[in-house]
Amino acid sequence: MIDTAPRTFVLVHGGGHGGWCWQRLARELRARGHDVWTPTLTGFGERRHLGGPDTPFATFVTDIAHVLDHEDLHDIVLVGHSMGGVVVPRVAEVARERIGRVVWLAAVVANDGETLLDAVPQTPEVARAVTIEPDGTARTDHRLMAEVLMPEGTDEDRAWVTARHCAYPPAALVEPGRLSAFRALDIPASYIAATADAAIPLALARTFAARLPDARYAEVDAGHDLMITRPRATADALETVCAEAEAEANADTDTA
Repeated sequence: MIDTAPRTFVLVHGGGHGGWCWQRLARELRARGHDVWTPTLTGFGERRHLGGPDTPFATFVTDIAHVLDHEDLHDIVLVGHSMGGVVVPRVAEVARERIGRVVWLAAVVANDGETLLDAVPQTPEVARAVTIEPDGTARTDHRLMAEVLMPEGTDEDRAWVTARHCAYPPAALVEPGRLSAFRALDIPASYIAATADAAIPLALARTFAARLPDARYAEVDAGHDLMITRPRATADALETVCAEAEAEANADTDTA
């Protein structure tokens, strides 16, 4: 039986999204007794009027670190989706004492020096929706992108995302990743893949998961935006990877 003890989840969205993308998953997790925070990064969602094309990852890290600090959050499960997978290990570097586990949710795990463009080559589906200009600017057809993100979604789902989705800032696409510093922190890690993901195909997601030390792993039968189309299954997966890891840690303690 899965331990569903209350936890504090901080959900970090990916590129093009905002805190809005977590609405359904947040409701599901809160209904199960968890505390959930869904901050929006500078330049996205309701904060899209802030920042600009040169907004660096450091700004996104500060966005999240300030939430942890001002809301006095501790022992959190920090979840990064898509581009958020490059943000969350950097948050861990500056807020180690507040984080109990980091979860990559259909997310990029970028090695040191590896950009998002390096780590995730465009799939044919994404290439139809996004054109990368020579200066790194992403020109996005948001309607087509919504189809890529949620092949299993309804017309209403896609219209909802299309109305809110925005382009990546170029700096986010070409800024080098940094993973070795996270590994050195010895924070428990998990990876949840989406089996029908057309943005981060399953084989690539499994490669990303293998980059994380002793990561707990789960899969959800969904496309890239699984938190929108499959909130219940995604909540199940989050609870599972957290509970399995804690059970294993407790077993190790009991036998020590």
